[in-house]
Amino acid sequence: MSDEGAALLGGLEAGRVVRVGETVRRPAGPWTPTLFALLRRLQRKGFPAPRPLGTDARGREILSFLPGEGSNWPWPAALLATDGARQIGAMLRAYHAAVADFKAPSPAVWRHGPQALRPGEIVLHGDFGPHNLIWEAGRLTGVIDFELARPGDAAEDVGFAAIRAAQLRPDEMTRPVGFAAPPDRRARLAAFAEGYGWAAAALIPAALMAQRGEIERAVRLGGAGLEPWATFVRRGIVDKARLELAWLEANVGLLV
Repeated sequence: MSDEGAALLGGLEAGRVVRVGETVRRPAGPWTPTLFALLRRLQRKGFPAPRPLGTDARGREILSFLPGEGSNWPWPAALLATDGARQIGAMLRAYHAAVADFKAPSPAVWRHGPQALRPGEIVLHGDFGPHNLIWEAGRLTGVIDFELARPGDAAEDVGFAAIRAAQLRPDEMTRPVGFAAPPDRRARLAAFAEGYGWAAAALIPAALMAQRGEIERAVRLGGAGLEPWATFVRRGIVDKARLELAWLEANVGLLV
């Protein structure tokens, strides 16, 4: 079988991640041993993430392929439904439980560089949005793309996911994912909160913290030329994130 592979949808660069048979191949780097240790931990905990299978002759990471429907635009019907937000919250809670006492190998090197876990931190997924979730028959069944995993406060993952699950962004940004009219953000936020096990009111400061952190990190790391943050800046993703933050700050009182 050829190892050229078929390009998978999504990502910042076409053809960067490919499917070869029942495996996924993606560029490896200094972060690969740390991420493989994380994925092996998730396998031991029974969390539905890709299995690390080593590297190929081209030096690419080999990961198991998770079957199902990705959350490309427009979203799957199950995700457009309010219960989809609840399922995302529950899956994130399961992920955080699986990594609660995970200790990354030393030295821990992440996509952005070396960083040790500090007291009270866990290994965040770092990109826990619908674009990295897999669905089957109306159920959220898998999580992919741990490339941006990093140490941090669990609330950062929670806020990042809540923004996307509840669509806490300007109305015009909700249409491409499949909403004909602005969604009931308050109901979706409450559903996510129920799934994760937090009060909905606690999600707002988490969302603000996460969005501000995403912008700061992209500007800082992108300014230093590190990928994928440099691409985030170049493609206007940071500008979009600033618009989302402004909407969130202006609408806090309407969400809980």
